[in-house]
Parts: sequence; C-alpha cells; structure tokens
Amino acid sequence: MSFTNKINIYFDTMGCAKNLVDSEYALGGLRTAGFGLTEDPFAAQVVVVNTCGFINDAKQESIERLLELAALKQEGECLLLAATGCLVQRYRQELPAELPEVDLWLGTDEYDQLPERLWQALAEHSGQKLAKLQKQAGAKPSGECAELPERVLLTPPYTAYLKIAEGCSNRCSFCAIPNIRGPLRSQPLEQLLAEAARLKTAGVQELCLIAQDTTAYGRDLPEHKPLLPQLLRELDKLGFGMLRLLYAYPEGIDEELLAAMRDCRTVCHYLDLPLQHVSAAVLRRMNRRLDRESIEQLLTKIREYLPDAALRTTFMVGFPGETEADFEELLDFAAAAQLDWAGVFQYSPEEDTPAATMPEQVPDEIKARRYNQLTAVLADAGAARREAQVGESLNVLLEQPSLDVPGYFEARSQFQAPEVDGLIYVQNVDGRLTERQIGSWLKVEAAAAEGYDLLATPCEGAQPQKHNKQA
Repeated sequence: MSFTNKINIYFDTMGCAKNLVDSEYALGGLRTAGFGLTEDPFAAQVVVVNTCGFINDAKQESIERLLELAALKQEGECLLLAATGCLVQRYRQELPAELPEVDLWLGTDEYDQLPERLWQALAEHSGQKLAKLQKQAGAKPSGECAELPERVLLTPPYTAYLKIAEGCSNRCSFCAIPNIRGPLRSQPLEQLLAEAARLKTAGVQELCLIAQDTTAYGRDLPEHKPLLPQLLRELDKLGFGMLRLLYAYPEGIDEELLAAMRDCRTVCHYLDLPLQHVSAAVLRRMNRRLDRESIEQLLTKIREYLPDAALRTTFMVGFPGETEADFEELLDFAAAAQLDWAGVFQYSPEEDTPAATMPEQVPDEIKARRYNQLTAVLADAGAARREAQVGESLNVLLEQPSLDVPGYFEARSQFQAPEVDGLIYVQNVDGRLTERQIGSWLKVEAAAAEGYDLLATPCEGAQPQKHNKQA
C-alpha cells in the first residue's frame, strides 16, 4: 500500500482472520473517504490499531501495541492514535482512563464511522475546519461514496478471506465472543457470492470461508436452516483454485455438508473443527453438545466422505474441574485420532463468562504441565501423518522463495491453511521457479517430512499454472 495524500494512515491488525477482514473493509472506507495508506508508521499522521479482546494474552498484546505506537506522537508524524475492535467493544468504559494516549475509540459495530470520526478529531486537533482538511486530502464528498465500502486486501494477492457471518449464538461457557460480537448474524448469500466474484476477478486463487462458527451460517436467515452446503455449491461454480472452510464447529457438521465438500471440485478436503476436549464431563461444563463417542463417530463419518481429509482442531487444557482422568482421556484420544494439525490452549478465565466463576479452578502449574504433555503427543501424531504423505503427488500453491531454506519455494496444498499450518518446501530445480510464478499452481512429489513441514520436488514435466488443474 502506498499513497501521496496529505493525511496518511498506518493500520495495525491484532488477532484473528475475522479481525483482518474488518480491517480490510475499514481501510477501504478510509481510502474512499480520501485518506492515504502507508506501511510506514513513522510517516503516518493517523495510527489505528484494530485490537483483539478474546483472551488475556491477546488483550495484553493489544494494549502493549497501543502503548508502543503512542510513542510515534513524539518520534514520528502521528497526530492521532485510534483504537478499534474487540478490546474496545468489551472495555469501552474502562479503557479511556487507563490509556489516555489513545485519542479515539470505536467498537466492532462502528468501523463505518471511522472516516468521519477521524476527520472530526483531526479538525479539532488542528483547529481547522473539517471541510478544509478534507479538501487538502482530496476526499470525496460523503454523498459520492460507494454504497458498499471498498476493500483493501491485506493478504497476499492469491489468498483472501470471505467472512460469511458475524457473532455467535453457541454460548460456550468459556467464551466471551457473544458478549463482544453479539449473536449470529449471517450475510445474505447473494451478497457473499457478489463479493466472492469480485475477489475471483481480482486474481484470488484461494478463498477461505470464516465466521465464528461457519457451520451455523444461515440459521438466523429467513430459511432458518444451515445454508453452508448451498453456499459451497454456489461458490464452487466460480472456479477458484481452492475453497477452504475454517472454524467449522463439530456439532454443525452433517452428511449434507460433507456431501457438498465431496462433490464440489474446488472445496479443500480440509476441516478446521474446534473440539476443545473429549471428556463428557468437561464438555458438559463447557456447554458443548458432544462427547468422545459422538466425536469419534463424526471423525469416522468425515473420512467416509473425504478419505484424504486433513483435520485441524483446538484443545483446551485446565478447564475448571478437569481431573487427571479427564486429561488422560484427552491424551489417549489425541494419540489415536490421526489429527494433522492442532492448537493447544491453557484455559484462562474471561470476565462475564460462566466458566470464570466455576469451582475447582485448575492451578497454573498443572495447566502448564498438561499443555506440554498434550502438545508433545499431538506433535508426534501429526508427524506420523506427514510421514505418510511422502511419495504422494500434490498440487501446491507457490507462495514465495524461502528465506529459511535457501534454494526452495514455500508452498501449500489443500491440506494446509494459511498462517496456522506447516509448509511444503519445493526444491527450485535449476532455478526454474521465479517470483513471477508466485500465486501459481505446481504439481510436486513429497520427498521427505521434517517436523511440521514437507520437502518436495516438482513432478517430471510439471510447469507452474495459474489455475489449479486438480480443482
């Protein structure tokens, strides 16, 4: 991103991909309103941090980033520091007194107000009239702004996220998201298809569907039923290289969805399903509706429809009341479930959630021990899955020359999501791969597994293609 306008904005995004999409639309609205965008915080007159307020570590990270960027008021050109997003939505009353360095606060439902609020704050800061500042920056009059805000992609040009719903109505006992983001609000299917078509035209090869719970998509719309299978079938017609489904709650995965994933040519055989635990007692306290038996039945059903499916999950250790027997059951499951990727979190109490006041809170030292044990078991299980891929042919999306492994390109297949999973390192035989081929597809053979990653070589005669021939 770059610009020449007088009022330049540096935008920093904390947290998850859903927050990233919010930032992309916010940046589009700012550019439409006449602001410039810069990647250099020292060159920005306005600095915005889109904060995360999900767990304690994320909250602390957002606060530390705000304090770090506040120094630009003395060290750079910064006139205003603004905070947006989940942390603001959750602690709007407390934050201004705690962080006087921040000049402007906007929650998750106020991104569309950001341009106007910034112009007003700049006018007050400079003593000039708002209209004069807007004219200097080349802003468009408000009546000429597009009906839908422009979107500035922050991802590489070949990958983008499509946020299909906002909020969540699941009410897990440990989660503050419904308090922050509100209940489930699905985007109209026609609007999603139009946005996807624009992204396809822009050259996006991999479209990742996200929401707090993608499997709930459509339950709040007039049809009052999950519409994710229909959405996948419609998106499949657009001809992306890959359609990837993220944040698929296990309770919402049924045979209709699995059939759609099987039948659609471009849908990745990849499921990100947050299981959290397998002990029935722990899951009940979490307000989750499954138990170990039903989870194992679900995994069997997934592999009936998608035998080659890659499975990612998240587990939580140290939830209130988790006994050693509960944890041993989780360890046993993790060793046997043949999971490809997994994240492990230590439970942290969140204000205004039922779990925060539950009895039998687990001591931190026990949480840490369980975290280390489970992480080790999952790493071994995932390594075995990758070893089994050695010798297989894969279509991969070329991302960039590797700085970590000279002579190789970093790539991903349908079995690896951006940012969170391992990589495939493709040997650049005779220097045939160049930066011009970033975002292209190449057929490779997995030659070796190393930790979370695979090493691969191009298949004989394979050439980079701009369209995924496997799709």
